[in-house]
Amino acid sequence: MGKICRKPFALLFITAILFGTLGGCDKSPSKTGTLMDFVPENASMVFKISNLKNLQADIEANSLLSMFEKTGPYLFFAEKSVFFKKLHPTAQSLLCINTLNDSVSAFTFISKHTENLFQVDSIKNKTVETLQIDKKSFQRITIDASKSGRSPEIAYTAQIDSVFVISSSQKILQDILKGKTERDATFKKVFNLPSSNGFTALMRGNRIAVADSTKIDFTSWSALDVAIAPESLTATGITLATDSIPQLLNVFKEQVPQHNDVAALVPTDALGALSFTFNDAEAFQNNLRTFRGENPILKTTGIFGSVSEVGSISLKSETAIFIKSIDPSLTNDALARFVSSKSMFRETEISSFSEPDLFQKTFSPFINYKKANYVFQLENFFVFTENEETAAQIISSFQNNATLKNTSYFENTAQDLSSASSLLIFKMQGEFSETISSFFNSKSRADFKNISFDKFPLAALQFSFDRNFAHVTLSCKESGGATKSISGRVSEKFNIQLENPLLGNPHIVKGKNGSVKIVVQDIGNKLYFISESGKILWSKNLGAPILGKIEEVEISGGNQITFVTQDTFYILDRNGKDVKGFPIKFKDKITRPLSLFDYDNNRNYRFVVVQDKEVFMYDKNGKTVKGFGFNKTQSSIVLSPVHIRMGNKDYIVIAEENGKLNILSRVGKPRISISKKFNFSDIPIAEEDNNFVVITKENTKERIAQDGKVSTLKLNVGNNYWFLVEENTKVTKDDNLLRINGKLVELPLGLYTVPKLFNIGRKTYITITETQEKKVYVFDKNGETLNGFPVYGTSEAAMGEGSSTGLVVKGEANSIVFYGIN
Repeated sequence: MGKICRKPFALLFITAILFGTLGGCDKSPSKTGTLMDFVPENASMVFKISNLKNLQADIEANSLLSMFEKTGPYLFFAEKSVFFKKLHPTAQSLLCINTLNDSVSAFTFISKHTENLFQVDSIKNKTVETLQIDKKSFQRITIDASKSGRSPEIAYTAQIDSVFVISSSQKILQDILKGKTERDATFKKVFNLPSSNGFTALMRGNRIAVADSTKIDFTSWSALDVAIAPESLTATGITLATDSIPQLLNVFKEQVPQHNDVAALVPTDALGALSFTFNDAEAFQNNLRTFRGENPILKTTGIFGSVSEVGSISLKSETAIFIKSIDPSLTNDALARFVSSKSMFRETEISSFSEPDLFQKTFSPFINYKKANYVFQLENFFVFTENEETAAQIISSFQNNATLKNTSYFENTAQDLSSASSLLIFKMQGEFSETISSFFNSKSRADFKNISFDKFPLAALQFSFDRNFAHVTLSCKESGGATKSISGRVSEKFNIQLENPLLGNPHIVKGKNGSVKIVVQDIGNKLYFISESGKILWSKNLGAPILGKIEEVEISGGNQITFVTQDTFYILDRNGKDVKGFPIKFKDKITRPLSLFDYDNNRNYRFVVVQDKEVFMYDKNGKTVKGFGFNKTQSSIVLSPVHIRMGNKDYIVIAEENGKLNILSRVGKPRISISKKFNFSDIPIAEEDNNFVVITKENTKERIAQDGKVSTLKLNVGNNYWFLVEENTKVTKDDNLLRINGKLVELPLGLYTVPKLFNIGRKTYITITETQEKKVYVFDKNGETLNGFPVYGTSEAAMGEGSSTGLVVKGEANSIVFYGIN
């Protein structure tokens, strides 16, 4: 049992790999016996453990935690093993860590008092003394360890109402008895957050090292739900910052997390990388100036106006800096006055850069590097290095695909990460020892530096800012480890019947406070908005059927839904009220479902409405976008227009009944000319491997390159073929043969809906329904069926995330079934 409590302490070391978190009020303990009210003041780490015995098997089998058994802090707990062996909690317990000074740490264990919780009578060679402070008694237990050549082991215990406390520090226990406990309001918030599993780490995060050894205020408290598998350690949760003191996390306020593409640039032999993103460069720079205590009202350089991602790459020889542009031509223009051509390497121009300390001045403390002497461009990345040799190294790795993105261990880790975040940190090549050791006392540093983490080539830490907090993900996996997430049980949350049969399929949208809502229309054209508990919150008569999918938008800080009927363009808030400027009524018939474009993921939406041959583009205020010059096609439009981005270029694709394919720029001008005509099927035009893909009614796959060249592949498939691709996930269906990222899933014979793809949190799911047997299947992106499926359903299913992952599907003609997936 000693190892059980020593190894959770080892989790503190792992989190420190990247997080670096070691380092008003009522003065009497709560009479209710709430465990939180007894947490020691200034604790640096608090573990919430639901079931100590259930945790043991996972921890004992973990290959990463086993590396810490010979370190000083780990042995500290080994020496206290007699006490831990006698702890047998039957309910939730807390393990708290306090760093008293550079050489001493203290533990405190807190749990509800139950019979046989602490079996002190069975301890041999002990002395038990009862002490008092302010008329409150506690016990000092001393174990004579002289026979084993060790110093006496001492612990201090007290029962306060219904709560039992044991600590290695007399002062800490006395402080708890006096009511000197953790009263920080932010700590209370993270403590009371719901947990998705039985093991949660709460960490004080006031000072950490981001770009170098200099420690800065980053955040206040973090709560991470820790998942332990034999070959991996992952954690997800949130972190909170306060406004009372400058904390670095707050610089991401008002910034929408953007895609982190740094993995496509980082050489496989790099030691690590840091990436941060923003959608408003000037506001972000002003936030940083405010954090640094500088004048925020300064004119920012135009270099970063079209940049969405910035960061650094740690190499063995030096540090490189990169920026990713959403419009490289604009960035090139802005850089022009600072660069002069120096040399060429493999047809890539390397230029000298006249402002080597620009990034340190602009983005400190994220970047403290002052030697950006050279710059070169790789697709939409601009990379800055100290010397030309490093530039050549990065160019070679990029051209040879020897980058982090192309490794199996990144692919394994990426399953846990979101594609977009505010801040992303990679540690590579097992380079964790130096980072970990810097957070411990001097006596322990040598122990950590001797640990080899070669079996763990990549650890990742990700922050995604969301209003006043950030989502956090930590992932560290052994190379070659076949780690697999095990889905929980599926339960039916409700089955609700409406007045009339349903029209179309139900949708899931986001509600307030992280909840989900179900939106569906019946044959009377009434739109229903339903809570995840099955309560009808409101309904609205639309007068006509909704065409296609209901989309979600976020305008002016609120969440809205948007769609079209045959004569009206709607945007409704979550109370069913029309947003200002809407609805927009049309005299002529709308013939295709609404198209929604968000070019730069910055909520500057464009809405496209089709009326036979005519195309109308509106902004979020309901105004016509005057800069869009494409108004009419030669023949009827047969598919809703789509937006496709390839590299740094945006395309708007419009298919006509006469077979013409229009590929336009953002402003509606022709961007690619195609002479070939196509007999378009109902399958939307998609992007695959930087080519446009058209699936025709003759079951041919037409691949259109960006230079307009067309290649044709005859598909040996049936008439029910379907093709779906989104980011890194490709799904095809040919009758009962489903392929997910190339893996064949042979479904039972039957009639199936088209597959649907959903990105929820950091995972991707594919749903498909067999309509004769009324079975709904859900697969992950690896082609594995989720536990508990198939379930009952008669239509296409939709998924979303609220208090748990949810799935909604049509039941009988007038009923909706909602499932929760734990």
